[in-house]
Amino acid sequence: MYKLKYVRKTLAFLTSAALSLGIIASYPKISNNADTAEAARTIGEIQEQRKANAEKIAALEEKIGGLEGEKNYEKQQASYLEEQIDIIQENINLLNAELEAIKADISATETNIVNLDADIVNQQAAIDESIELFKKRLCTMYINGNDTSASIVLGSSSFYDMMSRVHMINRVAEYDDKLIDDIVTEIENLEQSKTDLEREKLNLSMKLDEQNKRKEEKDAEIAVLNDKMQYTQYEIDRIAREQAELERDKADIEADQAALAAEEEAWYAEIKRQQEEAQRRWEEEQKSLQQQQQQKQQQHNNNSSGSTSSAPSQPVYVPVTPSQSGFAWPAPGFSYITSYYGARWERNHNGIDIGDGGIMGGSAVASQSGTVIAVVNSCTHNFAKNYSCDCGGGYGNYVLISHDGTYSTIYAHLTSAWVSVGETVSQGQAIGSIGCTGHSTGAHLHFEVRVNGIPQNPLNYVGP
Repeated sequence: MYKLKYVRKTLAFLTSAALSLGIIASYPKISNNADTAEAARTIGEIQEQRKANAEKIAALEEKIGGLEGEKNYEKQQASYLEEQIDIIQENINLLNAELEAIKADISATETNIVNLDADIVNQQAAIDESIELFKKRLCTMYINGNDTSASIVLGSSSFYDMMSRVHMINRVAEYDDKLIDDIVTEIENLEQSKTDLEREKLNLSMKLDEQNKRKEEKDAEIAVLNDKMQYTQYEIDRIAREQAELERDKADIEADQAALAAEEEAWYAEIKRQQEEAQRRWEEEQKSLQQQQQQKQQQHNNNSSGSTSSAPSQPVYVPVTPSQSGFAWPAPGFSYITSYYGARWERNHNGIDIGDGGIMGGSAVASQSGTVIAVVNSCTHNFAKNYSCDCGGGYGNYVLISHDGTYSTIYAHLTSAWVSVGETVSQGQAIGSIGCTGHSTGAHLHFEVRVNGIPQNPLNYVGP
């Protein structure tokens, strides 16, 4: 019978140990010495930090993606601006070519005007010479008088001489008429040439002014586009700088994630070590328990013969009444709840605080039968304080009990724990004295109920 009971206890412990890793992840760091118990971060805090970091990384990636979209938009705008600038620059090049052609035309016209001025001087000299010649002809005609046809006939010595005189007079008249016509024609041509050249020069000057105005407009357009291009490039550079800063922030958080992962891995390694140590201690205690049971059997036999034993210094069992859930009130004789389960101090209070007057030194009992899987019993700061001494991750001295691998309970801020890891406890068994260790402003028992490591409202399972 004893062997069968021993085998059942062994299987219960191994099952509990296998499931404890998931349960412990939500509790303060487990240790049996003061140094490790006062660690800066619990595994729950590490996991919360990693979750927060993952959210930050996701937010940074979203921002980086948004900036990348902005940068692509600005690059597209820059491409459009470059195309516009290229088109306008091409138009300016064409205008410059037209301006150069107009300037060449104006230069040629001005050369023509200079040449025409020289021709005008020559033509004016020729006209002046023709006029002088005509003046001489008029003087000669005036001096000689106006011979009539009769005087020409009467003065002729023969018919032939008469015909020669008539012919010469006609020739002289024709010459005079032609001379006059030539002079008039040259003067008219000269004036027309001057007028044409001046008109052409005026047209070219107006065309040059128009082209210069168009060029100024195009230069102004290019200046505006260059300003836009400069602003667009500034935006691209700004976005690139922001992206670089976000990438650096992301790299820093990822480095922190890697450090947290390493810390978490070390945490689980420590849990594994403690579980192995608990297993070793449990096996040793089972051997010791076997010896104690033999001694108790012997003592029982002695008591049966009329001898009595002294009462233990601390109560071993306290009568309790289980609720419908099977759990019992963890602080018999004390029922005042000073703090309930739920939001408190900008975080969740994962249990209830039982804190009647005179509770200091009272017994905390196992709410249900189970196996002790974690104990911290090294905190010496058993007094009221409004800060955390960090012992047991703020829980101070505490006991963690696993019930069938699904449910677990924790009893915190104890003056001292009376059980050890691997020990099987019964419902109502005293497991420690209620105190004020850890982050505690007054003597009370902090009691939690968890299902698969997730905190539940204890009042759904127990009642005073």
